[in-house]
Amino acid sequence: MSDYNFLMETRLSPEQFQVIQHLSRVASIQGLNLYLAGGAVRDLTYGQQIVRDLDFVVEGSPEKILRQLRLKPRPDAEGVPFHVAFEDYDFYFESAEVVFSNGVRAEISMARMETFEKPGKKPAVGPATIFEDLRRRDFSINAMAISLHPNSRGLLLDPTNGAGDIERRELRAMHSRSFSEDPVRIYRLLRLGLRLSFKTEERTEIWRTNSLGYGAAERLDPDQQGRELCAILREENPGRVLKALAEQKLLAGIDRKLASSRLPYDQFSKIRSVIQNVPGADPFLLNFHCLVSRLSGEQRKRLAARIFLDRREGKTALGMEAAAKKLARTLSGSKAAQPSQVFNLLEGQPQYLLLFLLAYFPQAKIQNRVKSFLFKFPTVRARIPRAELLTLGLEPGPKFDKIVHQVFLLQLDGKIRNHPQLLKEFRALAGIKEPPKPVEPKQGPKPAPPKPVKPKETKPAAQAPKPAKPARKAKKATPKKHKKKHR
Repeated sequence: MSDYNFLMETRLSPEQFQVIQHLSRVASIQGLNLYLAGGAVRDLTYGQQIVRDLDFVVEGSPEKILRQLRLKPRPDAEGVPFHVAFEDYDFYFESAEVVFSNGVRAEISMARMETFEKPGKKPAVGPATIFEDLRRRDFSINAMAISLHPNSRGLLLDPTNGAGDIERRELRAMHSRSFSEDPVRIYRLLRLGLRLSFKTEERTEIWRTNSLGYGAAERLDPDQQGRELCAILREENPGRVLKALAEQKLLAGIDRKLASSRLPYDQFSKIRSVIQNVPGADPFLLNFHCLVSRLSGEQRKRLAARIFLDRREGKTALGMEAAAKKLARTLSGSKAAQPSQVFNLLEGQPQYLLLFLLAYFPQAKIQNRVKSFLFKFPTVRARIPRAELLTLGLEPGPKFDKIVHQVFLLQLDGKIRNHPQLLKEFRALAGIKEPPKPVEPKQGPKPAPPKPVKPKETKPAAQAPKPAKPARKAKKATPKKHKKKHR
């Protein structure tokens, strides 16, 4: 059996895990049972690398938790580096969609029962236990929960054997009325099947086909249409989902104008290839622009109002193309000739604009400068030896960060090429004098070089005496005859 405490800690992003930790503490203080449920548990069980939105269920009113989350943390508060940046509360279902300031999206809902009096209409809602809440859901793989209560943290609740269906890679509906009661499940079945590569269980396929024969797919209300379109645009491959809906003639059930227009499937693929190269990038705004790019201005506004719960986000999406064109003109001009100018220009820009430039502006100059900002510049900055600045005696702080930034810009422009130049610049910016050069001791006149000493001649070793020659016989001395002098 999987260790879900370990899975939550290792598979969720650090920001998501922070949210879980904080909500668990708040619920425990309020005496509430809190659970992580739905798609997040499915993805953890299936082994997905990226877990999308978090879905929390509380046995009781979520308002008690939300009141604490709405409070901005005090500067001295530990472990709470975020607050609620956006909230859309549905009083009918006692459910809130929340976006935290650290970028995490979540839904916090009351555990509830639903009774459908008329197919396709809003159900009657009442409070329930977590097990009753799980059994009223769409598919077994989404009907699992993990307890976040301190006494049972990490315990998996799986009353409909969703883990078994995940192992079989199968989508199974809860009962025969599932699609007629809530027609949005027809679209969700197709979307999840494509994303997870799961097959539809045989009885579930029969129930879906029967509901299509009754026209259930055309009974979505505007809120359901908007939520499903929003879910499609958050898919990794929304073009494939939209194309499958169009081929099965289901797209009109979400929006008739979209069904009658020619959707740019190739551009969806281009956006997907751009996003895959940028870790953590959110393609939602780019996918929306692609979806409505061939519609009139009025139709764009209509769909934006339906898809975006936050009006500010909708306004941003509608103005994204104009903002990207303005940025592209500046980026391709003389004001971005130097790498440092490119950095200063793009540093404060939202990520979606940079992604838009990569997806819609193929000019080499724009592509190279945006890619340098996203991939090359962070590497240069990470290699700056901050420890060298610390050893010079400068303490971390605003001045420290400013010097590092200035050195970084100089490196981008090629004005610092080696380590000695970097140290010299560090000292100059920090106002630290260069250390004095070591002074050599004074020396007198150099003594005359010693005369070369001739090596002493060594006598050769005495040789053995040669044998004496035999003495010659002495000749007899003959008296000299003196000539007489003639007088």
